[in-house]
Amino acid sequence: MADSFLRGLFARSRRASHRNLQVRQMLTLILSRFIRLLVLPLFLSGCMTTPVSSIPKLMRLDFLTMNFEHVRVGLQLPTFLSLRAGDAVMIIRSGIEGVKDRTVETFELIEEDMSEADRARFSVKNRAGWGTTVWRIKPEDVARLTVLQEKVRRSRIEGPRIRGSTEIEILRVCAAGTLPSGPIYFSTYIKPAENEDYIPMSIDADLVKVFGAAQIATRVSRCEG
Repeated sequence: MADSFLRGLFARSRRASHRNLQVRQMLTLILSRFIRLLVLPLFLSGCMTTPVSSIPKLMRLDFLTMNFEHVRVGLQLPTFLSLRAGDAVMIIRSGIEGVKDRTVETFELIEEDMSEADRARFSVKNRAGWGTTVWRIKPEDVARLTVLQEKVRRSRIEGPRIRGSTEIEILRVCAAGTLPSGPIYFSTYIKPAENEDYIPMSIDADLVKVFGAAQIATRVSRCEG
């Protein structure tokens, strides 16, 4: 009976490992493509925080045709945390296919008031103790993104191809009061176009693991006022 139990456990373990491998292979495929990529899914201690249901939607996004004037990022954080201008950024890493060197460009996100249309498209349950904010790329940075889009577009025609990845990163936060012990969860969403709904990018990612326990003291400051 013990042998039978162990064989069953091993079989389940192999199936789970196979599913995890399939997910990781899918993510590798997503991350290897620039023209159909908006978000770098988060892996925290081997745990994927990007909902599986979001992956097909994210794969359909086309970096080359996106109008970044209309792209919005939704952030859900505990109400004791706040972000200021420059605390959240979009990072694009790109390089010529077959060349190891990569170019890293950072685009600052700024907060804006959530419109009624945005509220209607942000179909997420309100959670006690959580607040939602909406962020956009600084208007002066949209032109830089347009130049990059054209550069990538030309590379597809003339070669060599440019490939890369795009991610949303929280660099730092401020806290009102003392941070609680244990994980600090947050969630991120993306609205890729003016008339589209928000797509969950990461749900209940742990800010402590994102920052690293050793960097919490330097990346979390006390909110002023």
